[in-house]
Amino acid sequence: MFEHLEEKEAVKIATLIEENGYLFYTHLAKRTDDKDLKAVLKKLAYEEKKHKRILENKYYPEAGFGETITDEEIDIEEYVEKTTDPKVFTLNIDMEKLVDAIDSPKKAILLAVQAERYASEYFEGMAGKASTEDGRRMYKELADEERHHIDMLETLIKTL
Repeated sequence: MFEHLEEKEAVKIATLIEENGYLFYTHLAKRTDDKDLKAVLKKLAYEEKKHKRILENKYYPEAGFGETITDEEIDIEEYVEKTTDPKVFTLNIDMEKLVDAIDSPKKAILLAVQAERYASEYFEGMAGKASTEDGRRMYKELADEERHHIDMLETLIKTL
């Protein structure tokens, strides 16, 4: 399915984006007492976890990623290091500390909107670069999901 290194690496990046989103929303939900806010945050966390599972179950095998690191995966990491700044996606972020540093629910939601918007733009860009229809479809679906999250968060901001 994935013939180019960019597409294979994008699967890994997408997984990291979903994992960090899940952790962010989970920790934020634990910090709020507002029932409505907590419900939306838990739903977003659930969706991020679901997206991660889809990526791992469907696209990891199709991209050739498994439980162990292969020579190809090392080549991909070297490629990314040469062509972009991988730290954006590979830093070990302590989401609990990040959430603790945010002093209001509105600021947290605004940060989440920015992160979702970035993810949507990233996936949309990858859709434009995809060399296969399957790859293009996957990125479009991910971009659509992220835009749906933006809508949910913007609605939530209006209630704060």
